[in-house]
Amino acid sequence: MTGKIPRKARSKFTYIIYIKKAEQFFKSMESSLAKNQYDSAALEGIHCVISALDALLIQKSGIVSASSRHEDAVKLLTEIWNTEDVKEASKHAASVINMKTAVEYTDLQVNQKQAVELQKHTQRFLTWAKNKLP
Repeated sequence: MTGKIPRKARSKFTYIIYIKKAEQFFKSMESSLAKNQYDSAALEGIHCVISALDALLIQKSGIVSASSRHEDAVKLLTEIWNTEDVKEASKHAASVINMKTAVEYTDLQVNQKQAVELQKHTQRFLTWAKNKLP
């Protein structure tokens, strides 16, 4: 149940900082992809999605997820942004975030195909997020 997800309050105006971070991470992701640095590209995409999620949650309700599980931020998004298109957008976010543990904490090396797939999901989510924000 999403009501049990811990939350932290944030000033609604700070969403701008988070979406700018997301855009920077995405640019870095594209740069890393161009240099065939797939692990770096994956991490940049993951951080892009997390920052975009935070921007959306902050702008709409002045909170971020305080859960240690980033997947919970996606659950909060679907609860708070109760729109028809949020389910599709959340699938893109989840596809990226679900790779976080494997990329950061295991010996998995991201290959080109995986990095390109992450980039597609990241771009789709970031575009959707920017269209939802003022």
